[in-house]
Amino acid sequence: ENQKEDLGQEVPKKRPRESPNYFVAIPITDDQILDRIEDVQELIFTKEPDLLRALLPVQTMHLTIIVAHLGTEEEVKKAVLALKKSKTKVEAILQGKDLNMTFHGIGQFNNQVIYVKMSEEDQKMLSRIAEAVEECFTEMNLDISGSKDFKPHLTFLKLSKAPRLKRRGFRKICSDLYKEYEDRYFGREVFNQIDLCAMRKKKQESGYYYCECSINVGSSGTGDSKEQ
Repeated sequence: ENQKEDLGQEVPKKRPRESPNYFVAIPITDDQILDRIEDVQELIFTKEPDLLRALLPVQTMHLTIIVAHLGTEEEVKKAVLALKKSKTKVEAILQGKDLNMTFHGIGQFNNQVIYVKMSEEDQKMLSRIAEAVEECFTEMNLDISGSKDFKPHLTFLKLSKAPRLKRRGFRKICSDLYKEYEDRYFGREVFNQIDLCAMRKKKQESGYYYCECSINVGSSGTGDSKEQ
């Protein structure tokens, strides 16, 4: 680049992509789902104790809608506003009906991320909701470039959480560790809340992420949004 400048050529200014520090999530709080996830985690741990550090605490269970990089307090405020604005759009999609999210079976990405799957039918509806939220963030000019295509999945084990294992050559999680649960029904969660969570702030006492703002939607969504 210096050479280009020396030659008087334009150096294209690329906006550096900052790594995400916030995410928009749907919390999963149904006891049956969380208990079953704990059962699977326990089973995996008994078969492979080394994986303990790769297990995600059930208190943090959520579906990620988008990730964002919010560099200033001003941007955090804008994101809170964007989430509040999305409430009207989400309500319009739900049309006063409850959305039951059904979780069934276990899936994996590259044998490094293990998650509970969500039924195809519910995914369609949720994808529309995710799109509505995304639109509101884009309208506010917020950086959500780190977001991938929305594929709702409930992650409960991530090899990247235990980097030491990788260094010891642990590169794959064998499906034998959880095959008893591969086609098991986990439960149903009624969709009624969306959170704007901070990745790097201290978690709440409950163990869940620090929330800048939560909106209530669906039939229980009559209450207003909560803000920290």
